Amino acid sequence: MEGQGVQPLHENLENGSRPRLKWKEQVWLVVSGVQGVGLLLCLIYVCLHLHPSPVQYPSVQSLRAQVTRCEEGRLFIKLPRNEYQTMEVKNNSITIGCDGLYLIYMKGSFFQEAKINLHFRKGQSPISIPMLNNGQRVDFTVVASLAFKDIVYLTVNAPDISCEDLQINDGELIVVQLTPGGYCAH
Repeated sequence: MEGQGVQPLHENLENGSRPRLKWKEQVWLVVSGVQGVGLLLCLIYVCLHLHPSPVQYPSVQSLRAQVTRCEEGRLFIKLPRNEYQTMEVKNNSITIGCDGLYLIYMKGSFFQEAKINLHFRKGQSPISIPMLNNGQRVDFTVVASLAFKDIVYLTVNAPDISCEDLQINDGELIVVQLTPGGYCAH
């Protein structure tokens, strides 16, 4: 009974025909593989670009400038060379780009008596800066709430001399934002 039409298993595998895939089935498998890879790449892209990034706070706004002379009733603000500043000076004024509390510090010496006013918001009265040594020295600090588009500048009045003839020694103006994170326009 052993040889009645039944071949041993190893012979059956060698002599039998293998099932072949049709051409359309092969194309379908290739297309499915390409679609799967494309879907995987899309998923990776979405995960990388839509994942919330860490919170980025705006940089602290700050400026350190020299006050060197008087020009047309305003103290001239000069930025030191090769020093990074996050605020700009235009027309002897510092333009505020971010809302928040700011520390404003001024120091300097004058060879004549002078009266200085700090202006920072249009339509508001300036702050009269107290002077030392008979109006010839200033060492002043104030914290002010400033907003986008406010302009900080200093005016001076010297009773016995014209603005252009006023002599300033070691004048310095520092403006630093104390509360970053408010509205900023860059």
